[in-house]
Amino acid sequence: MLDLMVSAGPGIVNQEFVEILRSVEYAPAEARHMFDGRKAESIRIINVRGDSMSGTIEPGDLLFVDISVKSFDGDGIYAFLYDDTAHVKRLQKMKDKLLVISDNKSYAAWDPIEKDEMNRVFVFGKVIGSMPQTYRKHG
Repeated sequence: MLDLMVSAGPGIVNQEFVEILRSVEYAPAEARHMFDGRKAESIRIINVRGDSMSGTIEPGDLLFVDISVKSFDGDGIYAFLYDDTAHVKRLQKMKDKLLVISDNKSYAAWDPIEKDEMNRVFVFGKVIGSMPQTYRKHG
């Protein structure tokens, strides 16, 4: 797990990425099912803060991110930097523009990112799954 927070909201500035957890182990069959056969070295776990993706991803969820995906690879949810801020959002390509979409409809849409602005976007990876981190007290 990396000590990297991505924002489902206004964005977070990360000064450095520090690995705080080396691995999470799953049985081989379970890992193949969860990660669609992706290599373990390509999967990172990151934490999300903010509620702009609520309904799909909730604040505090752990995200499983395929870091072998370094550019837009079809519509989906991505962890990315826009200028100096880290985000997790749904990205969708429309002609020569990139749409940045929050699943929580309470948030305004971003202006489309034009082709000549694409260099401001650095894809950290594509989100392939999430794990809730809701604490429940049972006694």
